[in-house]
Amino acid sequence: MREALAEILGALAPFDSAEIAFLREGEVVRWGLGPTTAPVTGDDLVRHLASHPVSLRIDHLLEAEPFPATRECLEATGLRSLLALPITATAGYEGAVVVAREYGWAFAGASLRRLEPIAAMVGLLLDVVHRLKNGRPRKRAPGNKQSAIGYQPHKQDASLE
Repeated sequence: MREALAEILGALAPFDSAEIAFLREGEVVRWGLGPTTAPVTGDDLVRHLASHPVSLRIDHLLEAEPFPATRECLEATGLRSLLALPITATAGYEGAVVVAREYGWAFAGASLRRLEPIAAMVGLLLDVVHRLKNGRPRKRAPGNKQSAIGYQPHKQDASLE
């Protein structure tokens, strides 16, 4: 699933590194999408986008000053610009799909009209992963408070693999 997402994102906004970063139980979880596994953003940017779900573009490292941990990540990996697209999942996993490049102004012409729906779909996928991991509530048979029927998947560590 990550490979397909990386291919779609790469066609719309070519990147050198990318990740899905979201909050789960107060902690930042990262799923890499590119050839590298180093974090693209710091926790500061992920938390900002979780509380202010608006797309954010950093065209030059100087613009990353409000997010010092993110600036450190960008400098450490040689990245110079990024585009962060907010995701909001009903299961409570807020965060962003982030693409980054090794040169500035890489996403100035990127179409948010095409990219933001993809980030929204990632939010839906996170909801599905959450349901698969935790199972759906069992349905009760009509008139029977003791019996439970319905599909209950095995609990497993679901991911976007």
